[in-house]
Amino acid sequence: MSNISIGIRIPINLHKRLEVYIAETHLTKTEVILNALAQYLDVSDEIPLDQRVKALEAQMLELKSLVKNTSSTNISAI
Repeated sequence: MSNISIGIRIPINLHKRLEVYIAETHLTKTEVILNALAQYLDVSDEIPLDQRVKALEAQMLELKSLVKNTSSTNISAI
């Protein structure tokens, strides 16, 4: 499969959120953007399986972090 390179401009705040996300998930910018675009266009099944698994693993890590933070906050409130 051949690839095409494109350039985009995004707001600074969105770029900062992207940087935080890639730091937390260890995905590349390209992987995050490709997965988001495929999901938006409802063609996620066209993304190679290994990339989809890696994205799911990243989402699981993010969910675990959110649950841990929520649990810590709830315990602190008691």
